[in-house]
Amino acid sequence: MGGYAPSGARQAATNRKPVVLEDGCDLSFELDLVGFRPNEVPGLEKGDELLVQISVNGQWRSLVCATNAGAIVGTLAAFQGLAQLIGCVEGGARYIATIQFVSASRCSVAVMRA
Repeated sequence: MGGYAPSGARQAATNRKPVVLEDGCDLSFELDLVGFRPNEVPGLEKGDELLVQISVNGQWRSLVCATNAGAIVGTLAAFQGLAQLIGCVEGGARYIATIQFVSASRCSVAVMRA
């Protein structure tokens, strides 16, 4: 439901101004990791945070989610916005992936700007 207030009577819900990012990199996604490696990173739990970083293998670049120790958990691949996300990471934007669901064969993450 919307309301109406004459211009003189409008008040902000808070006096803190919202943060507006103008660089086009305020992105967030929820997706399953491709090539999930449960045996290489045992002990992952819902709520754990992973680093999103670029991995270069020859001429191929990919976005991977890794632990703080550098162990690769899986790859972010095949979703709308991937090219933009890669460009943002290459431009210096930092992202974290929070584990939403993890099992022996699947890991789902929520990716957002750090």
